[in-house]
Amino acid sequence: MLGIRTLARIAGLLTFAAAAATASAQTYPSKPIKLIVPYATGGFSDALARQLAQKFTESMGQAVVVENKPGASTIIGVAAAAKAPADGYTLLLATGALTINPHLFPKLPYDAERDFSPIGRVADLPYVLVSHPSLPVNSFKEFLAYVKANPEKVNFGTPGNGTAPHLAMQLLEDAAGISVHKLHYKGNGPALTDLVGGQINLLLDGLQQPLPFITSGKLKLLATASLKRLPNLPDVPAIAESFPGFEASTWYQLLAPAGTPAPIIARLNAEIEKFTKDPAIRDRLLSQGAIMHSSSPQELAAYSKAETKRWGEIISKAGIKLE
Repeated sequence: MLGIRTLARIAGLLTFAAAAATASAQTYPSKPIKLIVPYATGGFSDALARQLAQKFTESMGQAVVVENKPGASTIIGVAAAAKAPADGYTLLLATGALTINPHLFPKLPYDAERDFSPIGRVADLPYVLVSHPSLPVNSFKEFLAYVKANPEKVNFGTPGNGTAPHLAMQLLEDAAGISVHKLHYKGNGPALTDLVGGQINLLLDGLQQPLPFITSGKLKLLATASLKRLPNLPDVPAIAESFPGFEASTWYQLLAPAGTPAPIIARLNAEIEKFTKDPAIRDRLLSQGAIMHSSSPQELAAYSKAETKRWGEIISKAGIKLE
């Protein structure tokens, strides 16, 4: 049994640690913050991170520096963030891939629920269903009818086996009772190039990349995978209008290493709220197809858990495995 002196010493240490954490949170931030992005430069994820970093820098008075760590289906960047000190000076801008990877990679170097403290959701980038003009359909309803009459004859490009757009199409196949032929690429860029060139018929992607080709008439926009029509695309139906509850997107969340003091988490959550409520940022991101979406840390934790369960069931049912 522990003696009274030992217990008193432990209690004193705990009190000192709590006081130190509180003092640290009160002066936070006192030095630059690193924002890890597990994606390469140049894409929407990188652009969102840099806008978030700029807003945080202006608001908190310390530089927030974006550090891109792409590779291995986001695992490299996520693992680096998981190993960082829990002091609020290393943050992770993650996507829904965090809820998919546990079902595809049996030996991840981290456990998302155990190794991270949720801060808040940031934005959603709903997928849009786009087709090449050679596909003889001009609406989502026509698309459904055509694919039902021609199972496995419509070529659908994905950015890779097990990626979110791949799973989103699997979700649509299950909901609509259709079947397409899937071709897996190494990223959305090559898939979009082949779609514009007519080598494939169909793609699910965020609006940003295919938008110039939609505007020029080289691609057709059939539907969005948001729960309701996008404000900037009022004439484009949401898939959820035909299949209630259907939703698929690249969604963004801000995380910190587990154990980060609660006052720091609260401060960062408040900064996200400012970011998502900024009209100029909201309009700029909406023009790229993104919807601002803030939340409490608790709401983010619940949403992540639900998404992990949802995608796990879809992957298991479809028997999707990485080769």
